[in-house]
Amino acid sequence: MRRIAVLQLTDSIGEDAGTERYVAETIARMDRSGFDLHLCCLEDSPRLGEMARCCHTRVFPVVSVWRPNGLRQILRLRRYIDEQAIEVVHAFAVKAAIVGVLAAKGSRARAVVTSRRSLGYWYTPNLLRLFRYLNRHTTRVLANSERVKQVTVEAERLSPGKVDVLYNGVDLDRYAAGRGDPALAASIGVPAQASVVGMVANYRSVKGLDLFLRAARLVAAEVPQAVFLLAGQGPLRNELGRLAGELGISERVFFTDGRGEVAGYLPRMSIGCLSSHSEGFSNAILEYMAAGLPVVATDVGGNAEAIEDGVTGCLVRDRTPEAFARPVVELLRDPVRRAEMGRRSLERCRERFEIGAAVRRLEDYYRMLAGG
Repeated sequence: MRRIAVLQLTDSIGEDAGTERYVAETIARMDRSGFDLHLCCLEDSPRLGEMARCCHTRVFPVVSVWRPNGLRQILRLRRYIDEQAIEVVHAFAVKAAIVGVLAAKGSRARAVVTSRRSLGYWYTPNLLRLFRYLNRHTTRVLANSERVKQVTVEAERLSPGKVDVLYNGVDLDRYAAGRGDPALAASIGVPAQASVVGMVANYRSVKGLDLFLRAARLVAAEVPQAVFLLAGQGPLRNELGRLAGELGISERVFFTDGRGEVAGYLPRMSIGCLSSHSEGFSNAILEYMAAGLPVVATDVGGNAEAIEDGVTGCLVRDRTPEAFARPVVELLRDPVRRAEMGRRSLERCRERFEIGAAVRRLEDYYRMLAGG
């Protein structure tokens, strides 16, 4: 079997967010005997240097695609593609997709694929027009859920046959029960005997953390031992702290502010929550499942493709604090049902979303694109 040269292009892998983590974890696990792997970014970061142990790395610094330097970097990347005999170019994120498609156009690459990993809630009409142009020069578009595929087909006026779906994967060993750090939650003040309702999310508007906190107030009134853990960081930190105070639950809400690994907090959680307004396919949900937690999440994006409603968790369709709080209270009051949901959650994750299997599917996809 011949070795296939693959270039993954993304804006950056410096931030510990969903796409960045997915790119780093998948390329680190790919079969280097079957693939010549190249990871290129539009921004430098120390983490990129670490990735040099498992693949070739290169930075093509682009602040704005349409400025002279942006166009120069596109030409540099095109030369790199030809010099390294790259067969498949896979671009993640919006800016990387623009740069990747324009660079691959006119190169000797066999295929260029761009990813869609969200519902594009923030896309402007001009950006959608640009995507429609780029799609003419793109071999395939890769979505991370069926719902993302549906939205992409409709918004970008694509043939459904041009859009493929590959789900994210999660490292089961990393998030397995018993692998966390029991002292981590205690270090930020979480009481030892509390029932922890947690949410892993950066503190941004799209994550709907105000809904989570308003629901937390209702849960706190019903379940005295419940506390609430927000594992993340971001620009809304002060606003969320003020809201917790206004709701009268500030003593029962704990913020990690980016301290410690997410995996370290999960064993202290009784329930994993997600209150997002929009999701592609949530890595946080997969992490909850890998840790054997039942999940309570809003029914947006690909959440319903991960969660089996009533079996591995609960999907909340009505975006009100009362609707979100209801299943949380029910699960906290019923430890037997909660444990059974958690067991089935882990079982579903093991069957469908284990990262090794996800990487093998991605490798097969690249082979198909390269004609090998």
